[in-house]
Amino acid sequence: MASESQANQAMPLVQRRSSLDEMKLEKLAKETAQLRQQPDYYKGCSEVGAGGLDRSKRYVQREQLTPDASGLVVALVGLPARGKSFISRKLERFLGWRGLPTKTFNVGKYRRDAVCPEQSGRSEFFDPGNSSALAAREAAASAALDDALLYLERGGKVSILDATNSSMSRRKMIVDQVNSFHMKVAVIFLEALCEDPEVLEANMLSKVKGSPDFWQLSLYDALQDLKARIAKYESVYETVQDSEGPHIKVFDLSSKVLASQCYGRLTKTMLPFLTAIHIGARPIWLVRAGFGEINPESHVESCRLAESTHSGREFAEQLDKFVRERSSRYWHNGSKSEEPPSVLTSTMPRAILSVQTIEHEQTPTLNPIDKGTMAGGWWDMDGNNDLPPWQEMERLYPAFYKEWTIDPFRTRFPGGESYLDVSKRLESVLLEVESFTRPVLIVSHITVLQLLLSYFLGTPVEDSWKMPVPKDTVLEVSPTCGGSFVVQEHQLICGADQHWGSSSCSSTTSGASSEEEPVCSTSSSGSSGSGEKRVGGNVDLSQEKKKRRKASASA
Repeated sequence: MASESQANQAMPLVQRRSSLDEMKLEKLAKETAQLRQQPDYYKGCSEVGAGGLDRSKRYVQREQLTPDASGLVVALVGLPARGKSFISRKLERFLGWRGLPTKTFNVGKYRRDAVCPEQSGRSEFFDPGNSSALAAREAAASAALDDALLYLERGGKVSILDATNSSMSRRKMIVDQVNSFHMKVAVIFLEALCEDPEVLEANMLSKVKGSPDFWQLSLYDALQDLKARIAKYESVYETVQDSEGPHIKVFDLSSKVLASQCYGRLTKTMLPFLTAIHIGARPIWLVRAGFGEINPESHVESCRLAESTHSGREFAEQLDKFVRERSSRYWHNGSKSEEPPSVLTSTMPRAILSVQTIEHEQTPTLNPIDKGTMAGGWWDMDGNNDLPPWQEMERLYPAFYKEWTIDPFRTRFPGGESYLDVSKRLESVLLEVESFTRPVLIVSHITVLQLLLSYFLGTPVEDSWKMPVPKDTVLEVSPTCGGSFVVQEHQLICGADQHWGSSSCSSTTSGASSEEEPVCSTSSSGSSGSGEKRVGGNVDLSQEKKKRRKASASA
């Protein structure tokens, strides 16, 4: 007698399917009867599992894309003057600040190194029919990608490939080259799209003023040549498709962000930042909380509750005057209706008192580093120094100090935080500050401001613990067209009977400019003041502070 399975195999195909469907329907009917016994439909299904959805094609694809790779290549896509380099620089700064070693590889620089800008910078060089130029551009792109992968091999976490990557064939070449690499490296395309005429005009002017491709041309001729180059790219341009894998599209420099198939941890880190950044100019003021009562012999946390001294209250008055005057100047220069600045402060009493006359928002995110069992008056009042009291810590806690010096950024205070911990909780504040379109004032404490300054100055976040933050001073941060920042220092209280605005009080400027894009004018933010302008990454703000102290003492 034939077995049941043999009998089923002998059934016609349509009949077998019908039997299976009946069995499936019968099972579903039983499950449905059980589900209908739930007390409240509107609270959602209580069935454990995904109900078969986890077998869908899209979910399987998500499972494949979610695991973290050893490294990530972020390949920019977009026509010239769409803000690709701006996004690249902002992203490199942010990811580096988050502790992810990141480096940008600009294909245009590789092209200029191989073929002089006077030749490779002209629009004819970008003609799709120019076979020799096309070969040179392909070689430059391949060399940049080779270096990007080598950077990941040597310990980097993210490589940013700044190029047009305007065709599907070019992007396939990138994916194939990455997939053939011996490490597990992921690729995500980041496309910059821009149709806003005002943004396009500003981008084109910025590019022709700063790029070596146009140094030999007049402004008019440079703009005409750039427009001809864009037209040649437009003739072959192909926007990124879902079939090409994970990608993000940024429209008009962050008026809209679209993400597709972005599930990895690194990719999800980039998305909130890309939605926050924009090209608007506004001043960002960083200030240490006013001076508080110091009791060096005390080791109790209650010292944090101490309020401002007379000098601290005097500083609050000068800060109020500074913010009101600079805000008014900002709105006037921009021909805009005046609005109050966004003010964020820690929950420490002396920080709150520093802005007591200004509408503000208190957030514990801006509180100083938690020193755990070592908290006390020896630190919490900050003191007059531009750096945390490391020497005092060595005197009071020599064993911990020896351990801490091995890795100051990652070593936690006993029962407290490390600088790395503080940087993680500061990320939300940083994104909020990047998203603001009006003047911003942040009143916090030396450890928090060290970390924020390391972001704005583009210095290694691991070295933030040794960055000086002057007392009684406003650090005015102004965004640039190129994606970096300029930091200007305004001392509010310079000495006895001398306040902000007096002839003895000086302002100094530091920051970094870009090879590709010039620094924007900061007149809209009301920046003014004497002092030399220094360009570079590592900036020692304490040097100017020492000069002023010496000048004040001699006076």
